[in-house]
Amino acid sequence: MLRANLRPGAEQKVVFITARVHPGETPSSFVCQGIIDFLVSQHPIAKVLRDHLVFKIAPMLNPDGVYLGNYRCSLMGFDLNRHWANPSPWAHPTLHGVKQLIIEMYNNPKINLEFYIDIHAHSTMMNGFMYGNIFEDEERFQRQAVLPKLLCQNAEDFSYSSTSFNRDAVKAGTGRRFLGGLLNDTSYCYTLEVSFYSYIVAGTTTAVPYTEEAYMKLGRNVARTFLDYYRLNSLVERPLAPTPKTRKEKEPLFKGTTPQGQGTGHVGSKLEKRSQTQPKDQSLPTQ
Repeated sequence: MLRANLRPGAEQKVVFITARVHPGETPSSFVCQGIIDFLVSQHPIAKVLRDHLVFKIAPMLNPDGVYLGNYRCSLMGFDLNRHWANPSPWAHPTLHGVKQLIIEMYNNPKINLEFYIDIHAHSTMMNGFMYGNIFEDEERFQRQAVLPKLLCQNAEDFSYSSTSFNRDAVKAGTGRRFLGGLLNDTSYCYTLEVSFYSYIVAGTTTAVPYTEEAYMKLGRNVARTFLDYYRLNSLVERPLAPTPKTRKEKEPLFKGTTPQGQGTGHVGSKLEKRSQTQPKDQSLPTQ
């Protein structure tokens, strides 16, 4: 297959993903692992995504804090997610390095950094959800909502009703806020949050506890959502192969015997069951 976006001289569309800036938010690592495992797999959707997009992933922004068992801070006692505006190469080396890489890509006319997603875990809310930015340009603000709406259709544990867009001053030093102000109007920056505890599927009142596999499944659905966003469904080869097993799996992911395994009707894809916390939030109709 022609690597249309990756051939020499072609503009590269980049999705930049970071995780574990807060050491205690271990679910973010499992979500990120799900993204990575899927993207490097032989699944037909993964092949299409690799052919058309460039994924840059920094899976652990706070390795020293993780090693020490800190909950929120680095070895030096900094909350790294408040220092994106002016990271020190000495005190915040991971942020400094990632920010320099992002700036280099931003200044490269052959690269279009279209998405930045920073993965976190939330200690009080349920389900997965996103934080986005507020823009004066109404069209840009509306376009920013497309990705979380699509993810809400693809992942039963993702809630668009819990997704919010803000410019809270307390969050000014976060990656989502700072890069949202730095990058141009074709770029969209999000914080992806996932509950430490559980999620509720639409139409039920029962809380389903999160497991490592459930977090990784959300990561796979995040990756697969870019197929819908870029309308690449028709390029997926048939028949679809099952998503490869992860370390914790004991059964195939797609058995086709439960609602979670049913397809969506998109051309050439069998995405996992779409639903969300509130049925009324289904802004994009299931095809």
